Amino acid sequence: MTSFNRGKSRRAFTLVELLVVIAIIGILIALLLPAVQQARESARRIQCTNHLKQIGLAWQNHHDTYKFFPTGGYHWSYHITYDRDSPAIGKQQGAGWAYQILPFMEQQNVYEGSGGADNLAKSIIAMETPIAGYYCPSRRPAIAHPENNDWYRCNTQKLTLSDKRRHEFAQTDYAASNSDRDGVLSRPTNSGCNGSTPTQPKDNHKQWEITMSAITDGTSNTLMVGEKRLATQNLGKYQGDDNEGYTSGWDHDVLRSTRRQPLPDPRTGNGANRFGSSHPGGFNALLVDGSVRFIPYTIELTMFDRLGKRSDGQVLTLD
Repeated sequence: MTSFNRGKSRRAFTLVELLVVIAIIGILIALLLPAVQQARESARRIQCTNHLKQIGLAWQNHHDTYKFFPTGGYHWSYHITYDRDSPAIGKQQGAGWAYQILPFMEQQNVYEGSGGADNLAKSIIAMETPIAGYYCPSRRPAIAHPENNDWYRCNTQKLTLSDKRRHEFAQTDYAASNSDRDGVLSRPTNSGCNGSTPTQPKDNHKQWEITMSAITDGTSNTLMVGEKRLATQNLGKYQGDDNEGYTSGWDHDVLRSTRRQPLPDPRTGNGANRFGSSHPGGFNALLVDGSVRFIPYTIELTMFDRLGKRSDGQVLTLD
């Protein structure tokens, strides 16, 4: 009797079964995607926090070295100020706080404008070099704005209008507190520009060089630097509070007010001199003691205003 083995029949997927499997996979991806995005945002916020911690250490080291915090600079129209061929220090420096702490951010070459043939070239090297630690990864990479005419007109080297050169402008996502004269930076009384000759400060030097002892409300109760609010649609373009760059002297490119409610980044418009960020729920803030706190947008405005003042006598505790 002849015998043979029957092969096992192979059952294929039907079209309905295939569609069901695809639908299940789609549902799983839809469920997992928000979690993945949330994890990525959490990582970016941690990185942003680390940037602010490094900035805080730089402020502290500046104080340890010179016995005062960096100053607010003179005005947005100033080039970097040089004492002969070296950057000027403290109240003599026209550029702002973010430039002054560069040596303590491991950016000595940028600070000195290494490779520049003259002081103007050195100034431009510093102004157009993006500093990675000055950009929040939730908002944008460390890329300078495209080449533009040099609109800086003031300098102790008495640069003339014929000295303008085209170059890029590196920005920052962090601003110091407070643009209302009563924060860790004190606003210069005479910060304007007369032609190409700067007006020098005439007020008391204590208004220029704030020391740790001036933070009488407590270092853990005073805001030093925080994320600044910016319109997302205009990122990468020149806008009113994101144009002169991180080296700017007293200007809302590098300063924000605590008298205004912090808000998330808008799509259009401008930052409106407010603190804020691209993070959901709030923004990262650096206190004078070096700690970084996440401040919710819902913070009571009176408390936020007190947080920005160094010596108003209204001591608060952040929970």
